[in-house]
Amino acid sequence: MSAIAEPLPSYPRGPALALAALGPVAIGAIMAVRAEIASPLIAVPAVVFGVVAATSPALYIATAVTGAAPPLGAVVRAFSVALGAFGIALAGLLLPAAFLALSSTDPLMTFLAATAAVGAAAFLGLRRLAHELVSAGKEPYPGATDIKPSLTSSTVFFVWSAATIGIAGRLWWDLAKEVLS
Repeated sequence: MSAIAEPLPSYPRGPALALAALGPVAIGAIMAVRAEIASPLIAVPAVVFGVVAATSPALYIATAVTGAAPPLGAVVRAFSVALGAFGIALAGLLLPAAFLALSSTDPLMTFLAATAAVGAAAFLGLRRLAHELVSAGKEPYPGATDIKPSLTSSTVFFVWSAATIGIAGRLWWDLAKEVLS
């Protein structure tokens, strides 16, 4: 599923998940300050976490149908590690996004900076999720055989990623129309 070299660095999951929870709120705050409306404070986290919550069961079900699904606990762990990676990446992109958004005279720049920050963090989170799911298939667990990534499971992950990005993009665009108007 991924061409990432092993091993990836690990980090404390608690603080990383806190960053994942607070990062979208901070992006929403940047957009709210610029647009002078409060709705992005709620809408940005709702888009980020709502889309993940709504689409993640589909990924597990589809991988289970292909026979490449690790146990549910390993998938939950993979999602938590990926959300942590998203949070760390977004934390690193917050200050540049805030600087670009708040120092520009064009409201479009606010939207573009926020989109770039969330998009880049989401891409890195998806890469980490792919790596964690492959690693979960390699790690032994009770009663399991070694699950090898296949073209089918890679295709399932790619289609799920594209659908998730599409859904999030549509909801993000609806938010953008409100912010830019």
